[in-house]
Amino acid sequence: MSTTDRSMMVVALFTDENQAQQAVDALLKAGFDSSQISFAGHGTPRGLLAGLKSFFTGEAMSVGGAYNDLVSKGMSEQDAQYYQQEFDAGRSVVAVSGSDRLQEASTILSSYGGYGASQRGSGYGTSQRAADYDTTQQAVGTEGEQRVRLREEQLQASKQPVETGSVGLHKEVVSEQQSIDVPVTHEEVYIERRPGTGQPSDAPIGDEETYRVPVREEQVTTSKQTMDKGEIAVGKRQVQETKRVTDTVRREEAHVDHQGDVEVRGSETEVEEDQ
Repeated sequence: MSTTDRSMMVVALFTDENQAQQAVDALLKAGFDSSQISFAGHGTPRGLLAGLKSFFTGEAMSVGGAYNDLVSKGMSEQDAQYYQQEFDAGRSVVAVSGSDRLQEASTILSSYGGYGASQRGSGYGTSQRAADYDTTQQAVGTEGEQRVRLREEQLQASKQPVETGSVGLHKEVVSEQQSIDVPVTHEEVYIERRPGTGQPSDAPIGDEETYRVPVREEQVTTSKQTMDKGEIAVGKRQVQETKRVTDTVRREEAHVDHQGDVEVRGSETEVEEDQ
């Protein structure tokens, strides 16, 4: 990664334009304005890159190419030549300017594969990571500047469905005794003696006679009919809840060691001085 004082800019190279796009997306999510971010690549920019201004002159590449533009922004001729060669070899350029958060921008660019002139000769751009100690002499008026890159682990969570059990629904036939009251009618025979009139009768006494009176009653028979009582449904639905996960993360902190009578000036409160 390279930084220039004249324009307060950090510049990074990318071998993969998709990684450059991911880095730009991360910068925007971190609060950097799109007007602070420049891009130069090969071919037609797409996605987020299409909305950024060109790194070269802010509009289109100048006649002198990357070399003249970088030198005009305060970069050393040696490093500008390196960026020119990398750009000519097909690399993409992402730059962040006009911000007091250049160290944060440099960290974001590096985390997505961005690299600068300080990694020349290290095989960077293939599969190696940036060195922890990034040394550069590009800042105007700064001699022998060294940088210690600090990193920290951030807790991330991933989700995957896991079967925790099952619910089955079945039916069975249950027999039970059931009683109902049914009104029925039956016939009863009554016999009663009634007095005669006491008058003489001309009818002779006849032969023996037998009278039969049939007796009936209602008898109950049962039958069964199947009725629809309703239904029970079983299914599943998505229920969202929040679960807290806890893990241990690490971060790197910088400490300043004093040896001899050395005066240290700076405003970085994150750096502790070891006495």
